[in-house]
This record gives sequence, C-alpha cells and structure tokens, in this order.
Amino acid sequence: MARILVVDDDKATCELLEELMGTMGLEVEKSTNPDQALELLRKGGFDLLLSDINLEAAKDGLDLLREAKPQGVDTILLSGFGTLETAIEAVKEGAFDFLSKPWNNEELKALVKRALAKRASKGGAPVATGKTRRSLMIGSSPKMMAVYKTIASLQSSKATVLISGESGTGKELVARSIHLSSDRKDRPFVAVNCGALTETLLESELFGHAKGSFTGAVAEKKGLFEEADGGTIFLDEIGETSLSFQVRLLRVLQEQEVRKVGGNKTVKVDIRVIAASNRDLTQMVKAGTFREDLYYRLGVVEVPVPPLRERKEDIPLLLEHFIGEFGQKDGVAYRIHPEALRVLEAYSWPGNVRELANVVENLTQLSRGREVTVDELPAKIQADVLKRTLRVGDGGESVPELIQDWPSLDELERRYIQVLLKRHKEKQRVAEILGVDRTTLYRKLKRYGFHEGPEEGL
Repeated sequence: MARILVVDDDKATCELLEELMGTMGLEVEKSTNPDQALELLRKGGFDLLLSDINLEAAKDGLDLLREAKPQGVDTILLSGFGTLETAIEAVKEGAFDFLSKPWNNEELKALVKRALAKRASKGGAPVATGKTRRSLMIGSSPKMMAVYKTIASLQSSKATVLISGESGTGKELVARSIHLSSDRKDRPFVAVNCGALTETLLESELFGHAKGSFTGAVAEKKGLFEEADGGTIFLDEIGETSLSFQVRLLRVLQEQEVRKVGGNKTVKVDIRVIAASNRDLTQMVKAGTFREDLYYRLGVVEVPVPPLRERKEDIPLLLEHFIGEFGQKDGVAYRIHPEALRVLEAYSWPGNVRELANVVENLTQLSRGREVTVDELPAKIQADVLKRTLRVGDGGESVPELIQDWPSLDELERRYIQVLLKRHKEKQRVAEILGVDRTTLYRKLKRYGFHEGPEEGL
C-alpha cells in the first residue's frame, strides 16, 4: 500500500485530504506542523508528499519539497494564494505539480495516481538558483494557475510559443512573464504590434533594409530580429499579417537567420519567438488566410489566456491591485463598497482586464469620496448586470426593455419591483428577494405608486 504524507496548517483541511486519499486505498500520515512534517520525512517510508505551500510558519511547503526530493518522493503542492512566482519556484524545485485551492477532488486524485505511477522511474530535477522576478500577472483561479504552470515549464525551453485570447486579457504580460522567467531574461524583449504596421513597414522594422532598397531607404537599417538577438521577440496580432509576410517569417523560424529587405546576405540570429492573436488562427487556416505550416511552427507550445468572465474569482484581487495603484498616484486610500463589488463581479467585462483597469481609473478620478458606491459605477455596467439577472415568466426570458432607455436608479428599482410583483404572488417573497423587511417593501410600493396595503399578501 502506498504511503502519503499530508501537510496543511489547517486541521480540517488535513482531515479532508486524509479522507480523500483514504478513498484511494492509500495509507495517510498527516501533520499541521512543518517541523514535525520534516522529521517524518527524514524518517522515510513515504511515496508521495501532498503539502500546502503557505504553512503560517518559518518553514513552508517548498522546504518540505526540498527534503522529499533527495528521497525520490514526488511532491504535489497546494495553495490558496497561487501566483506565477510560486508556480515557477515549485517547478524549479522539482514539484510534480501545483494546484490552487479550492481544488477539484477528481483532478487531485488523478494527479496523485500519476505521481505514484511515476515514482519508480523518476529522474532528478534541477535545483532552483537565483531569485524569481516579480510578475505583473494577478489571479489565483484554476485557469490562471494553468497559465502559470505552462510559463513555469518553459524556463529552460527555446520553443516558440503561441498565445491566444481576447483583446485585453493580458497576452503581452504573459509573453513578458515567459521571457523574464527564462534564461534569456537578461537579454532584450522586443514587442511588435503586427496589426499596427503596413506590410512594407513591418518587414522593414523586423528584418531591416539595405540602403536604396526602396524610396526613403537612405541608409542601411538593422531590423528588430537582430536587435533581439539572444532574447525574445513578441509578435502581437500575428493574425493580421499577409501571406507573403508569413512566408518570410516561416523562413526565419526554420533557419534562424534573417535577410534585410533589398539585401543579399543573411545574418544568423538566436531568438525566441512568441506570437499572439485575438483571432482564431485555426479558422483562418481553414479559410486560407493564415499559413498552416506557420501556425504549427508558432504553436509548438500554446497558451490560451482566459477572458475575465471565465475567472471572476480573480476580480477582487485585480480590483485591489488597480485601486492601490491609482490610489498611490493620487495619495488617496480608495475602497469599494461591498455592494459595488458584487455588481462588478457580476458584470460580463467584454473588454477584459484592460476594461477593468480603465473603469477603476475612471472611478478613482470621479468618485465623490474614498469609497466607491454602486451609484457611481458606469451606467453600462449597472444596465448589463440588470439585463442578465432580471428574468420574468416561466420561460425565464430576458427583459432588455427595462434598461434600453438608460433609466435612473430609482426608475430601475421601480421596474425591478414591478417584474417581481408579476412573477411572485407572495409579497413576502418579493421582500426576501429585495433584501428588505415588509415595512420597507410597503413604503417602496407606495412610493412607486403600486398602492398595496401593508399586510396584503405579506
């Protein structure tokens, strides 16, 4: 029977993990104290270590990992505060995997099975050296943890990377994080927006040009591929390039050499290419507007960046970051009212993190006080949330007519109460949904002209 050591500073979490591992037929030893856990590891006899990273003590899960590794014991780390830095550190130290809390039981069980099956043939892992640079990426949701783990796994790789995601999701931040966590971190990182340049200008910028190669080329120019030699070049919006440009780019990737526009000599370059697109390149390949061979060459490793609406649990962290950032500039300690936070969490965020940052900056500049309230939120956010949450009738149809004329908050409340009265015969239920007592509901009914008695239906 395989033996596993479970470590977490929370006793209830330890017991939960013990029960979960027990369902897999594993023998479990648990500890809430890292010093005690280290002693247990030194005695040996374990096949797997399952530990929280932050143990609220002088030692943490990484210390336990370092003790377990020489014994050939794999480690799965858990954290309620997952960051790119901890993911990179965990991978450097040789962790088998890294999960954020709350974990998915089936995913954790599958990881444990794979780790136990791997132990017999496990090889060594490199020990961390140096200090990990701080990342600007924020979020600890499972989807962001998947991004972090991919970035961490690319530390010693030279593979090309293709980052996909909607506009505003932070694709350039992902690219910069890949560069800063790699062994190229001390070399140039060059970012190019391919969609912002004409084909001729883009080729000249990237490949350089020979003197006299075209009108205005009065001198030879070194291209950005040469400028980025030894480092990383980030080609944003690669889907906006022409097929002829894609042919030239493919040659650079295959041969690791560039030829200036109008030139006849090639120059060897050592570069890592990271590309990104907010368009579906697979559909473009099918449509014949993007080369299939280039797509596969770029996508050796693919990193999908989730839209904000798919990681809403990260919104409070992002708000805290941006509120602090803009507050520091203004010298004001801003905060967001809990009700305003609930509305912001419910919003669909079509512009993703970029839109959230812009909204926070706007709120901090226009707020009437240190606390941002619901009525200070942009009207489009309030309307979007209301449109998607208000439902009438058994079919649950939406009611866009409630907000299409951008009513005031008082008028929105009146219409909302009217919808609730149509759907629920019991006034008590209406009061519960509104979160008010019967007397307050009566006053609202009277105020908005519904003329219902204080006890009728309550």
